[in-house]
Amino acid sequence: MNELLYERAEDDASGVTYTFLDAFSGRRASRTQSLTNGELLLRTQALAARIQSVALRGDRVLVLNHPGLDYVVGVYACMLAGVVAVPAYPPEKTRLSRGMERVRAIVEDAQPRCVLVDGETAEATQGAVTGHLEWINSAEWDAADAARHSLPDVSSDDIAVLQYTSGSTGRPKGVMLSHGNLLYNLRAGRDAYGIADRMDGVFWLPPYHDMGLIGGLLMALYCGGHSRLLAPLSFLRDPLRWVQAMSDCGSYVSAAPDFAYDLCARAAAAAPEEVAELDLSNWHVAVSGAEPVRADTLRRFAEAFAPAGFRQSAFRPSFGLAENTLLVTAPTEGLSIVSLDAAELEQNRVLEAASGAVAREVVGCGTSADPAQWVEIVDPRTRARCPQGVVGEIWVNGPSAARGYWGDAAESTATFGAMTDDGEGPFLRTGDLGFTRDAELFVTGRLKDLIVIRGRNHYPQDLERTVEEAHPSPRGGRCAAFSVDEGAGEQLVLAVEAAAKSSDAERRSMAEAIRTRIGEQHDVSVREIVFVPRGGIRRTSSGKLRRSAVRTSYLAGEYPPEKRFPRPYTPPRDAVERAVADAWERVLGIGAVGVHDRFFELGGDSLKAVQLLGNLQASDGYELTLEEVAEAHTVETVAEVIRRRGTAVRQADEEVRIDLG
Repeated sequence: MNELLYERAEDDASGVTYTFLDAFSGRRASRTQSLTNGELLLRTQALAARIQSVALRGDRVLVLNHPGLDYVVGVYACMLAGVVAVPAYPPEKTRLSRGMERVRAIVEDAQPRCVLVDGETAEATQGAVTGHLEWINSAEWDAADAARHSLPDVSSDDIAVLQYTSGSTGRPKGVMLSHGNLLYNLRAGRDAYGIADRMDGVFWLPPYHDMGLIGGLLMALYCGGHSRLLAPLSFLRDPLRWVQAMSDCGSYVSAAPDFAYDLCARAAAAAPEEVAELDLSNWHVAVSGAEPVRADTLRRFAEAFAPAGFRQSAFRPSFGLAENTLLVTAPTEGLSIVSLDAAELEQNRVLEAASGAVAREVVGCGTSADPAQWVEIVDPRTRARCPQGVVGEIWVNGPSAARGYWGDAAESTATFGAMTDDGEGPFLRTGDLGFTRDAELFVTGRLKDLIVIRGRNHYPQDLERTVEEAHPSPRGGRCAAFSVDEGAGEQLVLAVEAAAKSSDAERRSMAEAIRTRIGEQHDVSVREIVFVPRGGIRRTSSGKLRRSAVRTSYLAGEYPPEKRFPRPYTPPRDAVERAVADAWERVLGIGAVGVHDRFFELGGDSLKAVQLLGNLQASDGYELTLEEVAEAHTVETVAEVIRRRGTAVRQADEEVRIDLG
C-alpha cells in the first residue's frame, strides 16, 4: 500500500481519491472535504513522522478518529511509519462508559504505543484510558514534518493491521492482517467485481469495520478510483442519503449489509416521488455482505428503485469475514437463489422444496474470489469433506487467511490451523455453515454461537452478563442468548431461569430492566424474553452452556411465550407529545403509542433512535441529539426535552434582541 500512495501522488498529484460528505441539507451533501493525491501523501508523511518520533517499528497504534479524512490519513500514516494500525470505534458521547469499555479492552489486548485522535475523541478518552500512551491529534499537522519521515522497508509478511472483531467487550480478538493479506484480498475483490480503474463509489460503512476499511477505503487507492465517504450516523439518520449520493455522483459501486438495503427499500416506499427523481442507472455493483443475504430484501430494493434505473442484476451477494481479511466468495454477475425444504435444511440436508412444503430461500454468494484460494465444506465433528447435498462448515485455505489472533496462540491454532481427516490443510474454520453447488457457495447458518444483527457481531456471553447485571433476580449463569430468523432478519431472544413462585409483576419488572439495559449497552432490541423453569437452561455434564439446545427448545414451543403487559394507554396531551408519539409510530411500525410507553419495550434500539432524530427533524423541525434521546425513554420525557430546548432557544433569541436593542 505504501508504494501505491507514492505512485498515485506521482502519477496524478491533483487527482482526488477520497471525498468526505461532511454535512447534509436534507438528503443532499451540503459540504464536502477532499484530499488530492498529493495532499494525501504529504499529510500522511507528516503524521507518519510524528508516529515514528514516539513509536518503534512493529508497535501498535490505535486509530480512534471519527469517520472522515483524518481516519483515512491515520490508517495510511501507520503503514508509512512501519507500525501496526489498530482501527477502533471512537466512543460515543451518548454512551461514553460503554464505548470506553470497548476501547479499554482493545488497549489492554493490543498494548498500543500511541493513539491517533481528533479534538472530540481526545477530550472524551484521554482521561479514561490508563497506561503510558502518546496522544497525537492527527487533525493538527505541519507540512514541515513530512521531510522528517523515513520510509520503512516493509515486507509482505509484516503485520499491517489488527482488525478487532466487533461486538465483544469482554474478550476482544485482534485479527493479524499482513501487508500481503491486504494486497491479495484487494486484488481478489477488484477482479471479482470488475472494478479495475473504475472504483467510483459511495460508502457509509464504518472505517473501523473490515468491510468499510478494506472495501471502502483501501480498495479505492488500490484500484485507482474515487471513494466518497459519509459518516455511518448520516446514513442511519436518513438511509436515502446513500442512494441520493449514488445518484448525484453517478457512482458505479457500493457495499452494505442486508439491513441497509432493507432500510432503503422501506424509506423508498414512503417517498416514491423522490425515488423517481434519482438516477441509479450507473450503479452496476451493489455488494451485499457482512450478514445473511435475504432474497426478499434484494427483490424489494430492486423493485423500489427500478423507477430510478436500478437493476436487480447489479447485486453481488458475497461471503467474507475478518479472519480472511475480508472477501471469500463473490459472484461475477446475476443472482442465484434456491428454494429448499426448510425441515430438511434444519437437518443439514439440501433438498429442493416440493409444492406445499415449507420452503426457505437461500441466496448464492458466488465462487471463490481468488484462484489461489480453496473453499471446502467439512463436517465439523469428523473433519471429513461433506458430499454434495450436505451442509457442513465452510473452511478456507488461501493467501488472504490472516496470521492468527493477536496474543492468542491456542485460539489461532484452533481457528486457522484446522486439518481435514486425510491430513490436508491448514484451513481457516469460518464457523459458518453452507453447501456448494457447481462451485458456488450457499451460506445457510452459523455453527458458532455468534449473533449477527444488522451487520454487528454480538457475543452471547456479553449479552448474558448484561442480563445478570440488569436485575438481581436472574441466577448467575442461568441465562441463554441466541438469535432466531423468521424472515425479517436475525432477532435476539433471551431465555432466563426464574423462580417458580415469581409473580407476573416481578417478571414484568425483570423484563423491563433487561430490555432497557440490553438496549443501552448493546444497541439491540430484544424480540422476546422467555422465563423458563429451573433446569430449563441446558448444560453439558461439564457445565458448559448449550445455547443451541435452548434455541431448539424455544423453536419447538417448549417454553411458555413471554407474557406482555401493555401499559395503560395515555393519549398525547399536547401537540409536542402528539408529534413525538407519531414519530415513534412511524419508526417502530406500530400504532397507538401512549405517553408512558417505553422505547426499548416497544422494540426500539440505537438504529431506531437515530431514525427517530431524523424523523422528528424532517416532519416537525425538532432538533435533538442522540444523547438526549438515549436518556429519555418515554414519549413524555422526549417531549419534555423538546419543550426545554424550545424554551432555551426562545431565551437566547430574547437575549439577542435585547443586546441589539
